[in-house]
Amino acid sequence: FLFSISINSFAQSYRFGQGWSVGGQVGFTKFHGDLSDAGTSFLNKTPFSSFFYTERRFAGAFVVDKSFSPYWGIRGMLFSGMLESSQKDANAYFEARYFDYTLSLTLDFTNIFLGTNWDRDYQIYGFIGMGLSHSNTLKYDMTTGKIISGREGQKNMVESVGPIGIGFSLFSTQVVSINFESSLHIVHTNKLDRTPVKDTKFESVGFISIGVVYHFLPSDAAVGHKNPYTGRSTDPAIQEFNKRRRVVMRTNRNHKAFKKRHYKRR
Repeated sequence: FLFSISINSFAQSYRFGQGWSVGGQVGFTKFHGDLSDAGTSFLNKTPFSSFFYTERRFAGAFVVDKSFSPYWGIRGMLFSGMLESSQKDANAYFEARYFDYTLSLTLDFTNIFLGTNWDRDYQIYGFIGMGLSHSNTLKYDMTTGKIISGREGQKNMVESVGPIGIGFSLFSTQVVSINFESSLHIVHTNKLDRTPVKDTKFESVGFISIGVVYHFLPSDAAVGHKNPYTGRSTDPAIQEFNKRRRVVMRTNRNHKAFKKRHYKRR
């Protein structure tokens, strides 16, 4: 299966000027870590729990995508927003400014599992990557509101981060799509909430968003997720096939004309 995908991907690879898109996203963050009433329960991190809808802050992202084939591509992302979380047992909460820049591998699940279809009006995709994060956190006493960890004007904490997510695109026009995404930015630190806990190496930032994406269409080819037929193909193999077909058709016409002249003479 994977071998078949790799062959098809190579056969349908895009040129450098093809497959580009840019987009913007807005949504809300959710902190997953030690300083949280949600705890470590997986259920509390799903839409079936009330914790899923609390302590969310606004965030936004700018995305550049480059498709190398109908099946895969790369994505560059700038993501920035605020974080907030609290824990009643600790009588504390924190607020943080968060920013990361990442590069990810993208996979088009619809084309991989359902086959390439340029007329499809939707797309389900996933991505996974790596990058760097910058965060600045202040931890407060829940009763007094005083800072108990961190200080104003402190330097940002820089750590590695790995985004992973899934999205759904709905094309409103040939070049514009509306995207819905859910992602998790896994940060390699135990101090994002200024509450280090032994044997904990990672904390993460969830991001649910809606966005608008513009897919560039160079004049010589359609490179968005829809590829209208223009009557001519730029694929060398198809051009060669059409050339041979024209020769065969011309030969058949000449043969028929010869037979017609031959019978007339008789």
